[in-house]
Amino acid sequence: MSVQRDILARMTADLSATYPDCGILVSGSVQRGEERPDSDLDLFVVFAGDGQLGLTHEESTEGIKIDVALFPEEAFRCQVDTEGFNFWMFARAEIVHDPSGIAKRNQDIALAYFRNHPDVDAAWDNQLQEVRRHKADQSYIPEFPTWEIFSKHVSTLIAEPSPTAYPEGRANVPPGSAEA
Repeated sequence: MSVQRDILARMTADLSATYPDCGILVSGSVQRGEERPDSDLDLFVVFAGDGQLGLTHEESTEGIKIDVALFPEEAFRCQVDTEGFNFWMFARAEIVHDPSGIAKRNQDIALAYFRNHPDVDAAWDNQLQEVRRHKADQSYIPEFPTWEIFSKHVSTLIAEPSPTAYPEGRANVPPGSAEA
């Protein structure tokens, strides 16, 4: 077991004590089982209620960087309605703790966004491949080298939905979506 997986087990216990009935998801190299000794740990925590979405950065006693995204359920749903393209990593994360089903329920909402925006889904897939290639070969520069540039690119895809996004026509656009 890796240091990151040991930390994940401890963090799951701590987070579930702080946020009862929360859902916890892991993404990135730890999710894929490809973590290196210097890999960070990326977590999402979904819990009942409202409030602000938040991101905390900390470092473990073992020197591992830990990023925890805190998603109060109501705020998460509002954010997915308006900026669903930001939740690709969440949609693809591994659920590691979900006693109340809150993680699965909200991950399904994020996944539906990407099913309805296949161009955005493909752009994220491509971007992650480019980032991995850059990590392996620092001389390779991704087409969209910063989040700001990638985000601007994705927003152009959202402005004009793919004809395959809603094959049965616009009547099938989900209520509350950007296309409605």
